[in-house]
Amino acid sequence: MLPISWTWDLVPAADEDRDAWIASMAKILDEMVGDQIAVARANWPADSPEAFPFEAGAMGTAVAGDLIERADALPEGFRLIWGAGFFGEQVRWVPLMLLAEFRAPREGEDPAYLMSVVGAEGLPDDIRPPNVEYFSTSRGDGVRVIALAQTEEEGTYGRVHAALRLERPEGDLDVLLETRIADFEQLGAIGDGIEAAMNLLADSPQLRFIPGTAPEQDPS
Repeated sequence: MLPISWTWDLVPAADEDRDAWIASMAKILDEMVGDQIAVARANWPADSPEAFPFEAGAMGTAVAGDLIERADALPEGFRLIWGAGFFGEQVRWVPLMLLAEFRAPREGEDPAYLMSVVGAEGLPDDIRPPNVEYFSTSRGDGVRVIALAQTEEEGTYGRVHAALRLERPEGDLDVLLETRIADFEQLGAIGDGIEAAMNLLADSPQLRFIPGTAPEQDPS
């Protein structure tokens, strides 16, 4: 079985250097999938009424622009993370997207409330009990929840949630990750990827975390 590895990066905020990021992102993506695009172009029907959708080197720029648009639509306290999953050296899934939320915990708030937020005991749309795993980072312990869910609108999909109380000298921060996955092969492999994304956040003290306000908890 080929080893699976993961790479992650935050989509830059509006006040960061997006031009440099888009150029770098475009280069990285085009290098990752250039061979597949070349094969697809070669197999494009000659009598197709539509031109092949990507010019050489254009796919990465298009994807980077789409990620920027998605990031700009997020509310305060949220960031978008993009990534890729590899089998050995061959890219298998790209781009993967994770929604990250940063919360400033209220004074004295027990991090155990995060177990409810990530649905560790199940959510209404779950069709099987969730798989709950714990992991450690350089700045705090976290939990990862993976479950099969189903709705009339979306059919069957995998929900993935994770939470971490990030320990920082300037004050702790609650970090939540979320994504939905339709590819069940990807769902079976994403656990280590989520842990890698949390370690990226924990090991990158230079990243700016702008927390939103944690919602009020039900006193019952």
